[in-house]
Amino acid sequence: MNATALCRSDRTFSLPPSAADVPGVRSALVETLLEWGIPEGGELVHSIGLIASELVTNAVHHAGVFTPSIVVILRIGVDGTLELGVRDNSRDIPRPTAVSPESTHGRGTAIVDALLTEFGGSLTAERHPDGKTVWARLPGCPARQDP
Repeated sequence: MNATALCRSDRTFSLPPSAADVPGVRSALVETLLEWGIPEGGELVHSIGLIASELVTNAVHHAGVFTPSIVVILRIGVDGTLELGVRDNSRDIPRPTAVSPESTHGRGTAIVDALLTEFGGSLTAERHPDGKTVWARLPGCPARQDP
């Protein structure tokens, strides 16, 4: 995984489309949130880690064959919104689907939607000529103030 620090509130990670790399990007995102002053052990850190895992896993499973490198963007917008983007080379937009109780796949988007609803956030997709970025946005990032 390759990480680039653009500024205090913008970090980009690139990873191959492999399920084995999902835990690593999740850990890197959590470390970044802690570095930015998001309280450790809080619901927000845990939820962003889970949202990232689900969105990156979706990109790996549904776009990996088309995508040489999945790009994950984490930033705090000027309005304090925490934004997590996952870019891949498929133009198909993820949607919640009905799955049977026995199914081991297919619940990721529903989990993300539920977590975002709990925090008053949203899930959107931005299409590009070569794919899309799926954005999870959570309002009012509660970063600690420096003394």
